[in-house]
Amino acid sequence: MGKKNLNRVYRLSISEDDSHRLIRSFRFSRLGFALTCLTAFIVVLGSLYALIAFTPLRTTIPGYPDAHFRRQAVDNAITIDSLESAITRWKLYSENLSRVLSGDTTLNIDSLLVENE
Repeated sequence: MGKKNLNRVYRLSISEDDSHRLIRSFRFSRLGFALTCLTAFIVVLGSLYALIAFTPLRTTIPGYPDAHFRRQAVDNAITIDSLESAITRWKLYSENLSRVLSGDTTLNIDSLLVENE
């Protein structure tokens, strides 16, 4: 099956069964047919990719976050940051309170909060 067979021309004829009237005839070579199939496959894959990537269909893919979940993740990150700063303030307050009860000098909480943030 060398180069000669790839360029050999074939004919596909579609004819009516009863009268044998020719309806359609196609001429092609193996190489042309293979290239046409490959091009059609690439176009179909590209179209499917574009359809999924650039339309709201991508939210139907399991595990893909939609806008609501992304917004909720940002809100959760902000809430976690606020809670971390509140815990830091409580720790400093607790440390200061234990120093007061033990008779030591107190810490300036405002200056420590600025350093920790």
